[in-house]
Amino acid sequence: MRRRVSILRWIGGHVKEERSSSAASPGESRDVGNVRAVQRAARIVTALTEHPYPMGIVELAKFVRLSPGSVHRLLSTLVSVGWVEQNSRTSKYHLGMGAVGLGSVALVSNPVVHDGRMYLTRIAQWSGHDAVLSTLVGGKTVQLARSAGVNTELIEFEPGHPQPAHAMADGKLLLAHLPDDGLDDVVGNEELRRFTPRTITDLDEMRREFATIRAQGYAVDNGERFDTGRGIAVPVLDSGGRPLAAMMCLGRLDPAKDPELVQQLQSVAREMSDRLTATGDLPTSSFEQAQFPMAGDETPGGMGPTPGRS
Repeated sequence: MRRRVSILRWIGGHVKEERSSSAASPGESRDVGNVRAVQRAARIVTALTEHPYPMGIVELAKFVRLSPGSVHRLLSTLVSVGWVEQNSRTSKYHLGMGAVGLGSVALVSNPVVHDGRMYLTRIAQWSGHDAVLSTLVGGKTVQLARSAGVNTELIEFEPGHPQPAHAMADGKLLLAHLPDDGLDDVVGNEELRRFTPRTITDLDEMRREFATIRAQGYAVDNGERFDTGRGIAVPVLDSGGRPLAAMMCLGRLDPAKDPELVQQLQSVAREMSDRLTATGDLPTSSFEQAQFPMAGDETPGGMGPTPGRS
């Protein structure tokens, strides 16, 4: 049970599953069953979000670790409310227009995304490189907002386009704070694909990478997704010090300037969290307590964190 329940712990697709108690009353048991059905449906929606191609019932059942019968029943409900649609020729399933509409509205109205754009613009203007706000959906990182720097060399930004989390600084940052069972479910479902010679594809090495990220409070990818660029990411934290999203700068970043860039990113991310707190719009992360050093924390020598390879 423990390995199954934590696929969905992030706002884009990760929620905690409650365990039923043998002492629960009949009414409480029904409530737990209804909650579990919602959580299982969310797992299916997340799987369809994470994969770029339509999926059949058997394929979905294997991915979300449910029986084909359960998946079929849940899909029928999701189709009826418009969140999922079925191809009439192949019988495979993909996200429906209802889900597309909800996501589009959220990108415009969500306070984290809305306020984040202002802070991304500051990072892009200061660094000259692209600044991105991201969340995690399964094993993918999804860019919610982006501000282009004067030195940008990347393709035009499309919100919602998924990238492999294990090869990106923002994705590694967020994956690092999944519990072990959730990490196995998200990353262990599929082979880690190699994009460049520097991509980490061994799960044990990736776990060591995550330990480093948690200890230093930021993540770096050194050309692990694209040969031509690097990324540095820091968390946007909730009031309890847990990551809500990742704020990343990417491009042809000069490693010699990493310490300054990390401190700038942490300062802006902290300011963003403080603003959301002041307006009452700072949500609570569903992650376990994070181990990130708070922005502004200093070592005994009086210097901020010293970036290295995350």
